[in-house]
Amino acid sequence: MKRIALALIGVAALALSACDGTSDTLTDGRDGVDGQNSGSGSTAGGEDTTFNHSNNPGGADPQATEQPAEPAQIKMVGSPEVTSRLHGCGKLSVASIANLITSRGLTGGQPQGTQSAQQIFNASGAALGAANYNGRVPEAPFASTSAMAKLFDIFAMGSYAAVGNNYNAPACPNTKILGADGKFTKDGLTCLLGKPARDEHVAIANDAIAQNGTDGAKIAIAALLAAAHTCQ
Repeated sequence: MKRIALALIGVAALALSACDGTSDTLTDGRDGVDGQNSGSGSTAGGEDTTFNHSNNPGGADPQATEQPAEPAQIKMVGSPEVTSRLHGCGKLSVASIANLITSRGLTGGQPQGTQSAQQIFNASGAALGAANYNGRVPEAPFASTSAMAKLFDIFAMGSYAAVGNNYNAPACPNTKILGADGKFTKDGLTCLLGKPARDEHVAIANDAIAQNGTDGAKIAIAALLAAAHTCQ
């Protein structure tokens, strides 16, 4: 009985000494800096130990004493429109490409012995990332190298239809890409781009005609379509 009682007393003493924070063999009960017991809440931040963050979502308060750093690369990135095109590179769905070809009248006009934009599209489902339902593979959400190359092939051959005399886009009735003077019209480029064309678009496109009277218009159309409907 004495042995049992002594054992129980010893266990109880060890438990009590471990709970009072004074017999820790590593810290000897001290939890602060330089062996001092700092007490509870010593790691909480205060006015003198935390950074003064600005609560203004538009930027730092001009009156604040601390201003956030503005690395040079942040200023060089550009507007949100630019960054979204650089870092959020999705692609036109296969259905959207089909609608673009038909609604903009890019279905014919190709030279003899070549394929039209519509024919290239019809034979390029796999390259464009179309869904494989039999294999339970969904449509690719991002463009691949082959998809980008094939899409530009479609735009390049579609340009032959756009410069034709009988061009008539279902989405833009009675709108001509090239005017009677052989130069681009702003309404025609607006139809191709899907958004209002600017004077800069017209000037660059007409410059291509000035440099290459034979194929300049087709090159400009393919380049504008690629710039408007693919990301960088």
